[in-house]
Amino acid sequence: MFLTAAVIVAFVAALFVLSARRREVADTAAIDRRFLVWGGVALPAVVLSVLLGLNVVTLLEQPDGGELRVEIVGRQYWWEVRYPDGEVVTANELHIPTGTDVQFVLNSADVNHSFWVPQLSGKRDLIPGRTTSLTIRADQPGRYEGQCAEFCGIQHANMRFLVIADEPRVFERWLTAEAQPAVAARTAAQQRGEETFMNSSCAGCHTIRGTPATGRVGPDLTHFAARTWVGAGAAPNDRGHLGSWVANAQVLKEGNHMPPVEIEAARLPDLLTYLEALQ
Repeated sequence: MFLTAAVIVAFVAALFVLSARRREVADTAAIDRRFLVWGGVALPAVVLSVLLGLNVVTLLEQPDGGELRVEIVGRQYWWEVRYPDGEVVTANELHIPTGTDVQFVLNSADVNHSFWVPQLSGKRDLIPGRTTSLTIRADQPGRYEGQCAEFCGIQHANMRFLVIADEPRVFERWLTAEAQPAVAARTAAQQRGEETFMNSSCAGCHTIRGTPATGRVGPDLTHFAARTWVGAGAAPNDRGHLGSWVANAQVLKEGNHMPPVEIEAARLPDLLTYLEALQ
């Protein structure tokens, strides 16, 4: 479509230059009629018909369904990811096996969103109350950035996600590891951090499988430390940004639905140590 449009623009520009250089025209009306018929009717009909045919062929070639089914729920402003049987739940970062048609089943929990991985596929809208689907295939291992492509609120730009394509054996190892509960707190600092988490509002909003924390408002944090980003692309997942996010997420992502957490400053380092251990 881009190449076709470029040729048409060049052709029209050439006609413009040609007409500007001609000072006398014997029969302007006759020429106007010819341009109207050929340039305004015949040429668009041919071009649009060809493009329509190419688009129909492309749509018919798109895979429907897939060998792996992954459920995606769009929320302001993050992505919930669920794998088969509900044993693996993660957020903003999903793995898929290479050479496999993966069907993403898409739903929205609040407003319109749009799931888009430019390097792998076109976008597909997520509409409240309606289930849509998109099948994606990655032939090469790699990391592919995705983005919400439908304006959904003040932090629409920071509603990003990663699709990580792994070799099938690597993907199976990842899936098995993700299905495990969170590792137990080992060090004294981790144990103090876990206690702080469980006794604060954190446990009311987040799930950490294998612990009493079963909140469903925010992302599942069972393997949080293995993720690349904090806040769906708002900041890197390092200690400094994590501390800012826990203390007051509005500093990094104003308008998101995570309120400031009331935690004593002396307890914050242990809480971060605990979260960093959730591999």
